[in-house]
Amino acid sequence: MDNNASTNCRIFEDFKRCSESKMWQLMMDFYDEKGINSWSKGIVPSFVTSNAFIGRCYARIIAGYIADLCAMKNPIDKSEPLYLIEVGGGSGKFAFHVLKALEYIRDRIDFSVDHIVYILTDFTESNIKVWEQHPALKSFVESNRLDFAKFEAVNDQCLQLRRSGKIITKGQVKNPICIIANYVIDTLSHDIFRVHDGVLQEGLVSIGTQDFDDAKEVKEFLGAVSNIETKYMYRDIVENLEDYYKNVVASPDQYHLARILEGYQDYFTSNPMTMTSNDAESARDSASFLLPIGFIKALRNLSDLSNGKALVVTGDKGALNLERFRGLSDPHIAFHGSFSVMANFHAIQQYCELREGFAIMSQQDDVSLMVNAFVLCGSHNCPTIFTSIADEDEMNSSLRKTYRHLIHAFEDNIEYFSPNDFYLMQRSLREETQNPSLPTLVSLLKLSWWDCEVFFKFRENIISQLPRVTVGLKNELLRGADMIWGNYYHLDSDKDVAFELGRMMFGLQMWKRAIDYYQLSMSLCGEHHVTQHNMGLCYSSLGFMEKSAACFERSLELKPEYEKAKKWLEKIKDHEMASLA
Repeated sequence: MDNNASTNCRIFEDFKRCSESKMWQLMMDFYDEKGINSWSKGIVPSFVTSNAFIGRCYARIIAGYIADLCAMKNPIDKSEPLYLIEVGGGSGKFAFHVLKALEYIRDRIDFSVDHIVYILTDFTESNIKVWEQHPALKSFVESNRLDFAKFEAVNDQCLQLRRSGKIITKGQVKNPICIIANYVIDTLSHDIFRVHDGVLQEGLVSIGTQDFDDAKEVKEFLGAVSNIETKYMYRDIVENLEDYYKNVVASPDQYHLARILEGYQDYFTSNPMTMTSNDAESARDSASFLLPIGFIKALRNLSDLSNGKALVVTGDKGALNLERFRGLSDPHIAFHGSFSVMANFHAIQQYCELREGFAIMSQQDDVSLMVNAFVLCGSHNCPTIFTSIADEDEMNSSLRKTYRHLIHAFEDNIEYFSPNDFYLMQRSLREETQNPSLPTLVSLLKLSWWDCEVFFKFRENIISQLPRVTVGLKNELLRGADMIWGNYYHLDSDKDVAFELGRMMFGLQMWKRAIDYYQLSMSLCGEHHVTQHNMGLCYSSLGFMEKSAACFERSLELKPEYEKAKKWLEKIKDHEMASLA
């Protein structure tokens, strides 16, 4: 996607407010068309938010929030469900890891995990059908701890649960809800603004393409994400800011958004009365920023279900520091199969505080994944927006005491070592170290909570070092193997984790366990001549020569020219002949 369209670009849509542009429909069409393949085929990167480590982090944040709810004067109703609602569930893998992590800490939560209902949502029907049939989710569905809903976050105002049939509407949920949104803010609709010479301006966008043929249908155009080009223009906002989003957002949010925009205008406009001679240029301060209007509408839609009471946990790329908005520039749009923009976490923080909630913001900046938490307490009042740190702390101090378990959980699981830190560590180890030692890799696996994707990435490094494994490391790997498999979520048959675990068990001379994993491999990823050959080796090591020969014969049926199987089959026959002689 090009932010500066070329002169011969054919215009498909003329300039209009960004949130009303067809570019967001383009986004939805892309995910609707690709469905689960967006993640299973690696079109859209997803590991950073789809591993056991981040699932454990979020589960502990949720547990901290529940501990605070249980300690309140009007505590959570333990006879009612507590809903965890994931927006844009994608592959479903993140939900799987959170549910696994909650199960692991069930005895540490003062609320029955069986009453925690995870609602996995997406606007794409094909994704939901995959979730409903996915074997890794089956046990959670059967225990009524997982349900599904088709939900278009910006516009839908209720949830119709697919399994229970329950329809959840405004004000119906008695307990607060937990909203989870990973890489959702950056793909929902945004509006463009800038402050130029003290004047607040709105940005309008026009979209077109160089490859657009007049004879092509609009749908074909919208499907060609990589061909889209954009142009921008800016104009002064002349209407009252409280009318800017009239009939676009809920009435209270018209006020909230007006205060946020006024705050940006004031912050980026110098005060001539306090200016020194060295500040002459600062009178012409400028800034460019996005307002995540789509996500704000989604927050309103979902929080209304529980009368405005919610914990919101988001993971996204974006900015919190206002100084990053300085200067005049067009929005940066990143292309990665689909496209995304930078989330404005500062605006979301301001929005939640205007609703008399508070934010727990990551101190990391300029990272691929910034995890933040926002608490909405059920008030719809409109307090004055605070501009000083002291005033903000005064407003939040009592709330922060009330939610101390949540804050401690966030500090322990996000601030000190975040999912982004973990992602960078495992990536750096892979890219910057030619052959990490086995003790290092075992430590990484333990840190990852025995994540199967981490194991798959480092499988060759691990297996190549097994001939020299110590007793202690062998026992670690034997204990960890089942945990790795327990974290397996089948998406891509090319990533045959069961086969690789079979190879590891073979290297550890655990022949029976190797056979079990090879059989799992064939049931999930299909029969393969190498798998049959490896099973033949295991049966041979166990002394089951008939089974061994049968595996080598089957390997040759699958690939007649496979020399390794031929040699082993000849060796077995020669041994049989010798024993008869």
